[in-house]
Order: sequence, then C-alpha cells, then structure tokens
Amino acid sequence: MLTSLWRRMSKRRAPIAKWELSTPLLRWTRDDAWMLRDAVEGTLILGATGSGKTSGSGAAIARSYLAAGFGGLVLTAKADERALWERYCQEAGRLDDLLVFAPSERADLRFNFLDFELNRTGDGAGHTESIVNLFANVLEVVERNSGTEGGRGDESFWRRTNRQLMRNLVDLLALATGRVSVPDLVRLCLSAPTSSAQINDKGWQERSFCFHCLKEADRREKSERQKHDFGIVADFFLLEWPNLSDKTRSVVMATFTSMADVLNRGVLRELFCKDTNVTPKAVEEGKIILIDLPVKEYAEVGQFAQVLWKYSFMRSIERRDAAANPRPVFLWADEAQLFTTSYDFQFQSTCRSARCATVYLSQSTTNFYAALGGGDKGQNEAHSLFQCLNTKVFHACTDKTPEWSASLIGRSKQLFANGNNTYSPEDNMNAMLGLPVFGPVGHTSAGFSESYEYEVQPAAFTRLRTGGPAHGWEVDGIVFQNGRVFRGSGRTWLPVTFRQRH
Repeated sequence: MLTSLWRRMSKRRAPIAKWELSTPLLRWTRDDAWMLRDAVEGTLILGATGSGKTSGSGAAIARSYLAAGFGGLVLTAKADERALWERYCQEAGRLDDLLVFAPSERADLRFNFLDFELNRTGDGAGHTESIVNLFANVLEVVERNSGTEGGRGDESFWRRTNRQLMRNLVDLLALATGRVSVPDLVRLCLSAPTSSAQINDKGWQERSFCFHCLKEADRREKSERQKHDFGIVADFFLLEWPNLSDKTRSVVMATFTSMADVLNRGVLRELFCKDTNVTPKAVEEGKIILIDLPVKEYAEVGQFAQVLWKYSFMRSIERRDAAANPRPVFLWADEAQLFTTSYDFQFQSTCRSARCATVYLSQSTTNFYAALGGGDKGQNEAHSLFQCLNTKVFHACTDKTPEWSASLIGRSKQLFANGNNTYSPEDNMNAMLGLPVFGPVGHTSAGFSESYEYEVQPAAFTRLRTGGPAHGWEVDGIVFQNGRVFRGSGRTWLPVTFRQRH
C-alpha cells in the first residue's frame, strides 16, 4: 500500500521549492502522514538479517527523500549498495545528482579533508581543534577495532597526550606552509627532536623537516594570535617533546603514526591526500555523495574513509545557514554500527535546526552497544543516540531488541477476563460410568482483572512478515514516534505494511 501511494505521489509531484517542515514526504496510512519535520528529527530502523528493513521501510524513506529533492551522504557496508542507490536515483530522475566517491578505477572524485577544514570559509575556519577532533574520530575506530578502547586505567592520559601532539603538529604545519596533509604530518612527527643534544646538532638541523618548519614559521609574518600559538609550538618541540621519557614519547608517537599510516598509503592516500574536487558542501546543492568503499570489501580502509566523510559532513552541515539554503539533506547508514562514534549523539542533538535527516539501519540495539565500547558506557551512549532518533521502525527481530522495543512503546492498563470450572471427584466418576449425577455437575466462576502490560508484546516482533515470495513480497513493520498519537491506531505506535519491489 505504501509503495503504491509513493508511486502515485512521485508521478505528479515536482521537487519541493520551499521545503516547509509541514510538507508530507510519505504516508504510513491514508490518515497518517510522515512530514519533513518528522524526518529531520532522525530515524532508527531495526530488524534482523532478512527482515526486509532495507527493502521495506528503508526503501520507502530513501525514495521519499530523493523525490523531495534532498541532498545526502550515503555510507556503504555492502558491495551491492551502490547499485541499489543508482536504481533509487534512476527511478527518481536524479541519476545526474549521484556522485560516487571511489578508487580511481571507478570514479575520479577526491577530497583532501584536512585542507578543506583548514582553508574553508566561515568564522571558525582554520581552527586546529577541528582538525584534531577529526583525527580523534578516526582514532576511536582504530581503538575499537584493535580492542584497546577503554582497556587501561590511564587511557585518558594517553588520549590527552596524543591530542597534544596532533595539535602541535597541525599548528606548526599551518604556520610554516599554510597547508596540512597526512604525509606532512607523519614526516613532521618522525623528524621531531628526541633529545636536547640533537636540537643543537648541525647535521640533524639540515635533515630535519621539523626544524625547517620551525625556521619557516618563525620567519613568516604572523598575527598576534599566531605569534602566541607559535611560542607554544616551539616550546613543545624544543623543550617538552625531547624531554619526555623514551617510553612515553614512543607510545604517543606510535599511536599517532599507526593511525596516520593507513591514511598515508594506498587507496586512502589517493582519495584523501591530493587535490580536492568534491566536498560535503555539494549535498547542500542537492547532490547525493555515495562512499563506494564498502566495509565488507575494504574492511578498515573502507571504515576509515566513511568515518572521515561522515565527520566532515556533520561539521559542515552544523555550520550551514539553513535559513539561506533550506534544502534538507540526509545522512544514510545501513549497518550503522560500523560507522558510529561518540560524536553522533552530539550531532543528532542539534542537527534538526540544520535540516539534516539521519537514517540509521541495523540488526539490533546490541550492535550499537558493542560499537560504542560495550558495558555501561556503550549502552548509555547508544541510548543517548537512540533518544535523538525520534522515528523508530521495527521489523522482525530477535536478540534483546524485542524487549527493548516493547519497553520503549510502553505499558498500558489492560482488562483481562478469566473463568474457571471445577468438578467433584464423585460427579466426574459417575459421569464417566454413565450413572446418574446428583446435584450440579460442577462449579463455574468468572471474573475480570486489570493489569499494566506491554501494549506490544516482545513476541509480536518475532512474528512480523519479512517479505519475499513466502509472504507475497510484503514486509511488516511497527512505527513508533515519541509524543505522537497515530490516527490509524490511536496509539504512539502503528503497524505498517511495506510492499517490496522485485
């Protein structure tokens, strides 16, 4: 039903010019519209593998965004996602808006993320901390994949010290050259002095890229703020860094270089360390940027690439003037747990005003718990993120997700009828032998009771139809929106059926 409605609407509707928040994007039922206002409050879609979440609610929402003229960023986990989005864009007449970011044999787009952050326009342009935070997001994924995140009691010290190193590396390069790149950051780090004696060594001074940058930064004209920053940088590399213990310095250096190493070679160097011909700003003009380095094919390389794009996209969207350019944009991530970092919650808490509609799809809540560190920390960060994704669509699922979904929808006072029949042993025996029964055969009682029970029982989520020929190509889902009562159900939740295209 939903797909047929979308087809009729897309045939007669041109892309929206003003993008009012009250504009309907699709209809769950004839009386229940899902509007732009709802979309920019974020969407979470959960369902087990094969539940139809991508081909059901995911497809319906994606097509509605394209029909309405959204720009967007699409992160990919599986190799077939590029073909899927090419089909979506073809159906919506927007294939020309699709930009595929991939290795050179499949595309020619490049994005020097450091140069973009350093030299962009705007009041906050060129801030070192923005570049450091970008690296920190990638470092979070590195630690997660290596299983070291949160594993030591002194973790905060190493985080702070590593950020201090990155901050000084970025500042020195920017002051000396006006540009920042991963290869130069690595070169600068490896050539920094490791002892006070080395600083005065003429041979080291001639060979060291770090020393040449210090001389060049000192020579250049600087503002008062830059003079102050250069003083901090010079003190760090000439006093603090060489006087650290060898063990501390080697750990901090190895942490940075191991992270930068993957960005400094192969596909990632080709894509992110050269000239730029596409940036996140393109989505504000209606382009759909698809990062075609699926994690299932490229593993950590693909994951790093997409986390870099996601963070750069988030920061760019947060800075934009939505009043001057009201075109809505979207962030799309199937297998979203692969790309989730602790910054996601901060972005989701404010992105509504930037008109960004986030859609995260995953199999279960526990995927997010594990991705964000596990334990209480992971669960707390995951639930903070879920709270900021106001529309939730549940498909057939198992694990702990049905219980969480049922508790989220909540309980209500429900009326239960009960009845009981009892028989005496003598009456039962006479009846079995065909002898006369004297007096009443038994005693019957009936009554009613009230209890607070789940409105949707956890077992109901395991019985939702999953599409395919066995279910007539129909996918069941339960839509939940906090603070909304659907006309079709009179509740905050609504059963919806999605028709798959095949």
